[in-house]
Amino acid sequence: MRRIFVLFSLVLFGLSVQAQNDSIAISQMKELGVYYLRNDTLVQIVPIMQERTKVSSSPFSAKGSMVYEGENSENVLGNKPVFYIYIPNMYKNRINAKQFRLVTLTSKKGQRRLNTISVSVFGARTGAKSQILNMEELNEECYKIFSDDAIPAGHYGIFYNYGNGVPLKLYDFDIKE
Repeated sequence: MRRIFVLFSLVLFGLSVQAQNDSIAISQMKELGVYYLRNDTLVQIVPIMQERTKVSSSPFSAKGSMVYEGENSENVLGNKPVFYIYIPNMYKNRINAKQFRLVTLTSKKGQRRLNTISVSVFGARTGAKSQILNMEELNEECYKIFSDDAIPAGHYGIFYNYGNGVPLKLYDFDIKE
């Protein structure tokens, strides 16, 4: 009986902390963007822009990548990050929160890359390979996005999928072990 009480208490405490985090996020978000909490302080992720495009090819295939400066992100998070998206009502006709996606970046020679085009004799793929995260609407302008599963260590970004699968702005972050 005691174990059940302790387990129940821990679940209630976890729900209480998450509700408090959501309240902090809602009260502090003021401009369009992607945010996360660090020690009860809301941090807005400044989007990075592509530096250049890199294309590599062989006789049977070709790949295209967007290249971003810097080997690591300034935003370093744990393996179960929670993000908050703020979309003011004036943008509601143009931006749908359900179109935010998670992409994986590779790191090489002081740069991060996002593969966007792959062509071979077997077919072609355009757009970044992305994942949809879970979403919870907190109010008409604020959304929480998260993954139920732990995200492996690596370089990542969240972008708004405009339909072609190629990010214009990338909200980058790293997961450290």
